[in-house]
Amino acid sequence: MESRLPGDGHGRFGGRARETGRVKPRNRALVRPYGEPLAAVLRPGSAGSNTAADHVTVLDQAIAALPPRYRRRLMVTCDGAGASHDLIAHLDTLASRPGHQLIYSVGWDLGKREKDAITGVPEQAWQIAVGPDGQVRERRADDGCADRSCAHRKCWTEEAHVAELTGLLRQGRAGDQLASWPATMRVFARRERPHPGAQLTLFEAEDGWRYSLWVSNLPEPTPGWRGQLAYIDAAHRVHARVEDAIRTGKDTGIGKFPSHSFAINAAWLAVSVMAAALLAWLRLLALDGDLAKAEPKTLRYRVLHTAARLVRTGRRRHLKISATWPWAPAIVTAWDRITVLAQPP
Repeated sequence: MESRLPGDGHGRFGGRARETGRVKPRNRALVRPYGEPLAAVLRPGSAGSNTAADHVTVLDQAIAALPPRYRRRLMVTCDGAGASHDLIAHLDTLASRPGHQLIYSVGWDLGKREKDAITGVPEQAWQIAVGPDGQVRERRADDGCADRSCAHRKCWTEEAHVAELTGLLRQGRAGDQLASWPATMRVFARRERPHPGAQLTLFEAEDGWRYSLWVSNLPEPTPGWRGQLAYIDAAHRVHARVEDAIRTGKDTGIGKFPSHSFAINAAWLAVSVMAAALLAWLRLLALDGDLAKAEPKTLRYRVLHTAARLVRTGRRRHLKISATWPWAPAIVTAWDRITVLAQPP
């Protein structure tokens, strides 16, 4: 989930299958860019992977975890596991509330109707995609000239394109094929050159492009750069950074549960989520450079498990740490930043 105000958010729904005799968290929502967990739901391993009721529950819990003043302008992103009627209908209901703005971007399945629509897209309708840095996705052509900084169109190969399929799916020869979905829902497709070893479907192998689809309720007359296809695609693809937060959560205990008891594992999950939140805010408020991007294992060795003592004298607290420890200055700086933060009453 993403908030359009300070305290941005980003969300993911989904998870892995159950290990034998264990239970795993199958739904979670994360706040961006800090990686702070907003909500986590523990379900029995026998629960279905696309249970819309659980998706709705974790979404509502994640929104409730945000400060009230940041709940009015949100963007919710979700991978293909959440592409269900009930979840999208719930998102549409939330977006239609007076005084609220909620834009969703949900992964979509490449089915027969979508394949038919893709084959009907004119080549000139595909717009070049942009990367995370805002630059177009292109590479040097094999037969390009010697000047690698040239601007010759023939010397560059476009690697990714974006197109909208809404018109073909709603107003094509087969009629409105999205009649059962919200009227505000738009469908987009992205094609890119597959990397070596990528597994393609027969449809993708035929024309050499790899396709990914998603849906959004972004209003069609959105002005400015936000309404351009390339940036609609870029806004959806930031969802990929959630995988980094998922990996961090697994390193704080979410990936390994201690018991066959559901109640014990639920308590373990709650503590693990708190640990992930503390690490997220530690990186944001107190750390710089490589430590601000470090994985939990690195932080344990360099910061959290460092031998030190906290002593009190003269109504003041002093942190004593070995001066020979390579990351002692970073720890002292982090300590100073934390101690000057305003304390709650």
